[in-house]
Amino acid sequence: MHRHTAAILVLLAALGAASCAPLRPDTAPPAVPVAERSPRAEAAYNYLKFEEARRAGNDADAQDALDALLRLDPRESVFRQGADFLWRAGRVDEARVLLKDGISRYPGSRELAVALANTYYAERRHDDAIATMSDYLARNPQDWTAYKDMALIHLDAGQHAQALENLRSIPPAERNAAILYYSAKASAGLGLNRQAREMLREAVTKDVFFVEAWAELAYLFEVDGNYLEAEKVYTRLLDLGETGSEVHLRLISLNLKLNQPDRALEIYRKGPTDAAYALEAAALFMDEKFYEQARAVLVPLSERGDAPDRIWFSMAVLAYEGDSDAGRAIRYLERIPDTDPNYHRAAQFRIHLLLDKGETEQALDLIHELADRYPDQSQYPLLEAGYHQRQGDNAQALAVLDKAVSRWPEDTQLLYSRGVVLEKLGRTDEGLEVMEQIITIDSEHADALNFLGYMLADQGRELERALMLVSRALEIEPDNGYIIDSLAWVHFRLGDTRKAWELVRRAVEHVADEADIWEHYGDIAARMGLRDKAREGYRNSLELRPGEVRVQGKLDAL
Repeated sequence: MHRHTAAILVLLAALGAASCAPLRPDTAPPAVPVAERSPRAEAAYNYLKFEEARRAGNDADAQDALDALLRLDPRESVFRQGADFLWRAGRVDEARVLLKDGISRYPGSRELAVALANTYYAERRHDDAIATMSDYLARNPQDWTAYKDMALIHLDAGQHAQALENLRSIPPAERNAAILYYSAKASAGLGLNRQAREMLREAVTKDVFFVEAWAELAYLFEVDGNYLEAEKVYTRLLDLGETGSEVHLRLISLNLKLNQPDRALEIYRKGPTDAAYALEAAALFMDEKFYEQARAVLVPLSERGDAPDRIWFSMAVLAYEGDSDAGRAIRYLERIPDTDPNYHRAAQFRIHLLLDKGETEQALDLIHELADRYPDQSQYPLLEAGYHQRQGDNAQALAVLDKAVSRWPEDTQLLYSRGVVLEKLGRTDEGLEVMEQIITIDSEHADALNFLGYMLADQGRELERALMLVSRALEIEPDNGYIIDSLAWVHFRLGDTRKAWELVRRAVEHVADEADIWEHYGDIAARMGLRDKAREGYRNSLELRPGEVRVQGKLDAL
């Protein structure tokens, strides 16, 4: 499915293609000595020289010919072709100088303005691209296509209000299906989904075969939870002849949300026959825990002679999650060759399965084997450290991580694991220093932001910073129950118990099997005077972690 970003690139690519149209003279140049050539013949000669040198990769000769052309025949198309040559040669600044010169001579040329804007757009310099188009529109205020071009740049920059303003500048009589589609995209970006749907309906009325508009309409129904209407629109796309896998996959997903797995399987069977489609469909079934339907997809594929190696990973997931058969899952994973992109992921899965089966020595042997075989892969020291943590040997885990971090000093996964182990060993300040190091490397590392903010709050210090850190973590992972709990705890420490209570109730909806979260639930409820809710929290915490003296004491005190 095309999107607005792709659309502007197609537009600009078309411009580039147009710029390569030959500058042929009306008649072939006369075969006369150089000294006797007319300026027109000399221009034709240099055009041919320019084209031949450019095709041959002879930039010096191409530049000489271009210079001559700009002197002899500085028409608009020469500036476009010359800029294209310079841009492709990596001489972007020179291309811009040439385009600006061309614009000064041909201020009504949208092609030159768009070409200049494109040099900025390609470098994600949206403001410069927009300024270029604004300058053009100031000179040519009734070029409605240019308003659309600028709106596309605004859309790509996430500036939906400005994009909509550009598109509204186009008179209603000039608003074709494409303009309505982009207006809908801008409206949806502003959260105006109803308005966007109305625009899309008008767009598909004007152009019933406008696949992108139909797809966007279905997507908006899906976002708003109107799965029945979304299904109708996706089905309409199939009726219009859309044969790609994306529509079938969306229909499968919708029917699973509507708890209609057999209907979803029927839709799958009407789709493409390639393995990639089958694997994506199987993943949708397994994500929703419809294992029988996933099996109906995967088993026939596994029996095909052209089945890709990555199918064995999906079969392993099905065996483990659908049949609780770790042994069979391991055997499937062993069929994945080390040349497959999923190999290391499969190896990690095998290790976790061995640990789940209690075959700890075999798991450790496999970790060591893989670490020796792939010394440049940092996940194997990470897995070994995880193994030692699982065995309760945090000191040995730290030794493994210290060695790994010395080799990969900016690997945030290794650093995060090291910070957690330091905290478990009672070396909390050192653990916090590691978390500070992580967010310096990666300011979007949600786990480190959450850890640091939670620990600061738990210690009752730097509470405002703790609030900022955990709030940012939740922006990055808005459905993470652990982070929601951390934010509840920060508010609790700040004395805002009502906000804390609202958040901790959300947290247990996301994570119902974490003793610490239920203890926080109990603490906050007790502070609110909700004794029954406090008892519920403490009892749930004790069920998950029996014998916890601290929690039992809190329960007894109620």
